[in-house]
Amino acid sequence: MIYYFDIHKTAVFHEVFRSSGVVHKNPYRGVVGMYALRDPLLYRLPSCLFFPRPVFKGGDDKIILFDTYSSSRLINWLSKKWPDKRIIIWYWNSVKTSGLKTQLPARAEYWSFSKTDCEENGFKYNTQFFFDSLASEAAESRERGLSQHPRALFLGREKGRLKILEDLKDGLEREGVEVDLKITMAFSGRFGFFRESLLPYGKVIDLVKDADILLDYTTNPQTGLSLRAMEALFFGKKLITNNLEILESDFYSPANIYVLDHDKRSLKEFLDCQVELVAPEIRDRYLLSNWLKRFD
Repeated sequence: MIYYFDIHKTAVFHEVFRSSGVVHKNPYRGVVGMYALRDPLLYRLPSCLFFPRPVFKGGDDKIILFDTYSSSRLINWLSKKWPDKRIIIWYWNSVKTSGLKTQLPARAEYWSFSKTDCEENGFKYNTQFFFDSLASEAAESRERGLSQHPRALFLGREKGRLKILEDLKDGLEREGVEVDLKITMAFSGRFGFFRESLLPYGKVIDLVKDADILLDYTTNPQTGLSLRAMEALFFGKKLITNNLEILESDFYSPANIYVLDHDKRSLKEFLDCQVELVAPEIRDRYLLSNWLKRFD
């Protein structure tokens, strides 16, 4: 059972969780329920008014609660109501940007995609993952290969990296690459109710399939692997990133991956390399189904 909550206007990942055969649920009864917990008077009301009851498949022995917009009260409520279930908190973001930063209940297990955060906080490590329901689509894309006129794509929030992405765009365009930067500019409303309108993940994948190169720039180059790295791996795309952790990954190949501020080659030398397909047994290790098994 996975608890995953999207505060965005568009439920970005819900459909791919569902189509991958994973039981998942929003941990709050809507956005209002989440913000109501901040009111000192409403906070005293029973937890069941704020949190929907989970639905388990036969044999489910764990609840995986994604870190964003989660709370200690939710963790405690789940622990009390279902003491026979493992409560696993999954940090899909770095600790610095996570929604869970306060003192956390000892009853739960804490896992992260970032080896650095695991070392610094005593968490357990699991890899980034990709959705099983998209595996066949990805295979078709790998078989088609790259186009004669390469296209690069970045899709994500601005997060202070606009200037760097624009400079990278200029460098790629000088090498004859068409570059599409789709950047979401975020802001905070006075009362904290601003909700970004993002693309559903299925639409994101449509853009990925049309690209030859994926751009990935993180403000923390020693964090865990991003979903862009998974998209490049599964769809057979080239990847340009500043994430140093990718150098230690089992699918790293200089033909496929260019690491900014580390790679000694020119962009042209990298672009001239043919993509090397990764062995299926390595690639499939990152499927959601296998990610779930690693918690055991």
